[in-house]
Amino acid sequence: MSTTRAEQPWHQTLKWEQGLFLTALLLGGMLRFIGLDLHPLSDTEARLALQAYALAQGRSVPDLAGQPGYLIPTAVAFFLVGAREATARFWPAVWGLFVIVLPWLLRNRLGRRMAVFLSLGLALDAGLVATSRLAAGDSLAVLGLLGFMTFLWRGEWRLAGVALALGILGGPSFWIGALILLLTWCLWRWVDGAVQDAIAFGHQGHEVGQLVSWKAVGISCLVTLVAVGSGLGVLGRGLGAIATGLAEFLHGWASEGTSLGLMGLALFVYQPLGWVLAVVQWVKGWRHMSSLARLATLWLGIGLSVLVVYPGRQVSHLAWLLVPLWMLAASTLVQTVDDLASLDWRKLAVVAAGYFVLAGYLWFNIEGFVPDNLMPQWVWVRWLAILGAILLSIAIGLVVSWTWGVNVARQGLFLGGFVFLFVLTFSATWQAAGLGRAPSAQVWGPQPYPAEADLLVKTLGDVSEWTTGRRDAIDIRVVGVDSPALQWALRRFYHAQFVQVLSPFETPSVIITPETATPGVSALYRGQDFVWQETPAWSLFLPGEWLSWIIYREAPMQRQGVIAWVRTDRFPQVLSLTNP
Repeated sequence: MSTTRAEQPWHQTLKWEQGLFLTALLLGGMLRFIGLDLHPLSDTEARLALQAYALAQGRSVPDLAGQPGYLIPTAVAFFLVGAREATARFWPAVWGLFVIVLPWLLRNRLGRRMAVFLSLGLALDAGLVATSRLAAGDSLAVLGLLGFMTFLWRGEWRLAGVALALGILGGPSFWIGALILLLTWCLWRWVDGAVQDAIAFGHQGHEVGQLVSWKAVGISCLVTLVAVGSGLGVLGRGLGAIATGLAEFLHGWASEGTSLGLMGLALFVYQPLGWVLAVVQWVKGWRHMSSLARLATLWLGIGLSVLVVYPGRQVSHLAWLLVPLWMLAASTLVQTVDDLASLDWRKLAVVAAGYFVLAGYLWFNIEGFVPDNLMPQWVWVRWLAILGAILLSIAIGLVVSWTWGVNVARQGLFLGGFVFLFVLTFSATWQAAGLGRAPSAQVWGPQPYPAEADLLVKTLGDVSEWTTGRRDAIDIRVVGVDSPALQWALRRFYHAQFVQVLSPFETPSVIITPETATPGVSALYRGQDFVWQETPAWSLFLPGEWLSWIIYREAPMQRQGVIAWVRTDRFPQVLSLTNP
């Protein structure tokens, strides 16, 4: 008795592309949601989270940041489930997960393989994962602008307008992406006349501008801006924050951002697989690349140029370059899969395993040059081992080409290198997500890192419990420390106040000062220092330390501390003597 497709079990109708897409979605969700409250908020994150916290409590915020798309949903989350680090980072993680879905929505136009490989690249990319774990609107800006392009391509004009509005509400990062994509589109129309082949909307022989219902896009965009930007009318000032986001972008042309060196590290070190696959695509030459690959190349080149000349650039802005990078990588994979399918998998697996082992052996010997591992008497041995591994890989290629064919040798090298680079890329993503052992040594992610914020809060909670019986009731004065991250950490201490100068007539239970300052009545206090901000000392790196950072993410650190001064009569032994 035969059964129809609808009657078959789901595991028989599930195609490998669908399975791989679900795997990408699962891995992407894991990397974005695991341990969201593992690390304290940085100053940049806390500045936004504090505004959302004030909105959740119904307090007025004088200078609302230009990211209403982040502030309003986060304020609602704070109101419903409480203000925590995980809650502050929840919505960016959700938006980052939705970015993975966008290529799958275009599977009928991109091709199923192209869509699933692109989704997998976006799911595992270190920069996109780190941006999705950042308490800010950058992730929404990426989702909104890419969603706008996706729904335009699908011909869904109202959804395109909604996505465009959400991107605008994401803040100044949206305008960077919009500038890059606008310049890319203009150059693409000039360089490649067959613009319909790349963005065609399925209608040959028509200009894109004639196909889009810009009226429907504009109306839905405007409605979404008003509804979401004002919090459904609750927060009218949220609409003004949209202009603030544009003003912050324009101000970036007159301000100093991240150095080009750090931008290069974030772009090239964390995506080894993507760059190697992109280079493979470029080696084929411009004329032999698909229209989509040529478009991605222009997008990547213009994005690099814009970020080089934009003074206010930030590491999170590199997210706009990672999408075309993985478009190129996915194009290479699509072209390679057909070649792999025509070969004997047993022979291919043997050759790939051999190259994978050799790559691991090379990496192991490179690790030997890290200063902590370096033994002078073994340096020449390391170099001989590296040379021997290279010669052996050449010999394997020649032997396999002679016996099993050139295609097996070439594709075995590709597959073995792909697996090895995949492992390196996943490791880099794990580190960039803050799940490794050195979260403060990452280029991606919040900087500077508040290293001992949790220890400070726990210590103050213990002192408060000794003194008042509650962990949040002790009176605290923070003197001369301008840190939103510290304000966020002390938000539950309702007697905590931030001042520039302490009155000589005040003797609060706890005083927090910079590490270089002491209270005027220090004889009445005992102090404990805490490492508050920790950031890699990039300018002090030696060549060996660069190698150590690339392999282990270990780096010399610059640290700034604070001192918590506790009045002597607040210690347990004193309390037990004064209150028998």
